[in-house]
Amino acid sequence: MIEKRRVRTIAWVSFSGVIVCLAGFTAIGRGSASAGQDAAAKAEPAAVSRGESLFLKYCALCHGDRGDGAGKFAYLMNPRPRNFLRDDFKLSTTQNLVPSDDDLLRTISRGMPGSAMPPWGHLPNADLKALVAHVRKLSVEGARARFDPQVHDGKMSVEERDRLVAERTSPGGPIIVPAEPVQDDVRWFRGRTLYLEGCASCHGADGHPRPEAVKFDADGYPVPPRSFAAGIFKGGMEGSGLYCRILKGMKGTPMPSYETAFTADEIWDLVHYVQSLARAGAQDRAQLRQGTLVAANTYGALPDGPDAAAWDQARPLYVGLTPLWWEDERIEGLVVQALHNEKELALRFAWLDPTRDDRAVRHDEFRDAVAVQFSLESDPPFYMGSPGERGGVNIWMWKADRQTNIDRGYQDVDAAFPQRAVDDYPYPAFGTEKAPAPELSASAPITQHHPLYLTAWGAGNLVADPLLKTPVECLTARGPGTLAGKPANVQIVSGKAVYDRGVWSVQMQRTMDLPHEHGAADERVFRRGDYIPVSFAIWNGASGDRDGRKSISIWQKLVID
Repeated sequence: MIEKRRVRTIAWVSFSGVIVCLAGFTAIGRGSASAGQDAAAKAEPAAVSRGESLFLKYCALCHGDRGDGAGKFAYLMNPRPRNFLRDDFKLSTTQNLVPSDDDLLRTISRGMPGSAMPPWGHLPNADLKALVAHVRKLSVEGARARFDPQVHDGKMSVEERDRLVAERTSPGGPIIVPAEPVQDDVRWFRGRTLYLEGCASCHGADGHPRPEAVKFDADGYPVPPRSFAAGIFKGGMEGSGLYCRILKGMKGTPMPSYETAFTADEIWDLVHYVQSLARAGAQDRAQLRQGTLVAANTYGALPDGPDAAAWDQARPLYVGLTPLWWEDERIEGLVVQALHNEKELALRFAWLDPTRDDRAVRHDEFRDAVAVQFSLESDPPFYMGSPGERGGVNIWMWKADRQTNIDRGYQDVDAAFPQRAVDDYPYPAFGTEKAPAPELSASAPITQHHPLYLTAWGAGNLVADPLLKTPVECLTARGPGTLAGKPANVQIVSGKAVYDRGVWSVQMQRTMDLPHEHGAADERVFRRGDYIPVSFAIWNGASGDRDGRKSISIWQKLVID
């Protein structure tokens, strides 16, 4: 029997509130300023301490150790990670826009579709509450730090500072949401009219935002208006949540409050109209979830390519992706399958991509690519590995340009600039020891030249090797800044790909054991019955994806049957 374990959420760099009905109205959110002079101080000390440990483990790489939004990987992300030292929380259901504990719990549990913030709902409830307490503590500390200079200069008393801090960080009373009316054609028409009047100048008449409407958030970063047509809302698209955000606005962003502009009925008409603009199913597909990928035993030969009929017998798993640098036009997810025959493991990846980007020679060309990441430990690291004997990850990365190099010949400057003019000077031919053996023109195919005169190739750089036999690169990492490729003589992951009518299909394959002479403890060995945390990433060349700019999944579960 395979033991079930919890798997952490984010891989690549990671609100269940009570609803109270009151006479046809819904109260959303909890807490009030009078109920807590300092919400963080009221939290159990053990919970705050536990929350800090969890925050450093799961959140600090993005949000920073201090919670200032300046983590090591924040530069890769748009929207930027939240700065908890400010009191600007976007998602709140309280009158004063200070989020209740339920608001924070909901956001942490669900994540924020439309950003790189992953869901953490798989964590134990006690851990989630501890994280809420720590985020609250960071907010209080940030507010206190803003008033401390005035206390130091004698312009404000400690008591006055504490009063202002409590006022700014204690959740207000809940927003009372009127009962949702039944939608009809008249209400739709009124919603459309109100939308054109109050929303279209930023979000566009058809729900596609206007490029010139980009404004800036409280930290000075550009904030494009949300695309309603794309159908992805950071706080979800439930009616009550949209009602609150239209009524009160979104703190720290250019989204204003319409509390004095529209009546309750008009806000509901707007809510329903905005919901009607959304692409069906988009919100659900953007919600990252954990799943189980089962590698079945074929008891025979594995498929010889990603388009082989044998893959029809493998159970597919859809894995949602989110771009670190958000784009509405993106790769939403991929379908993954796995098979083994006790000697080799094969994985198949398929995803929709309207453009085939299989060359990366010019400065403005970027390749399509897909990667799978295997954790070396059962409790996976937050990001691409962590220091320690078993804290690493093993990555297989297929690259479309390498596939083209193998299938159609090495794509060098000759392919990018076929009509170029070159200065001609003699090269010794490949295979000769020294000049003046048979001389070649500079325009001769690269494989005829001697690597001595092509230094990257001569130095063993896989990127520049025109004789490379596999489009898949095997890499390892043990934390930020440690990603490294394996030497050419131990690159044993094979691969093959097919692009057909807007769909990439890629197969990667490797022996389940490693050769005795391989000598590497930082690559994954596969055994029947294994439970392995895996995650996936895709680079879309047409969007300029490269390096840390990519779309990622959260950790999934691979079971070798």
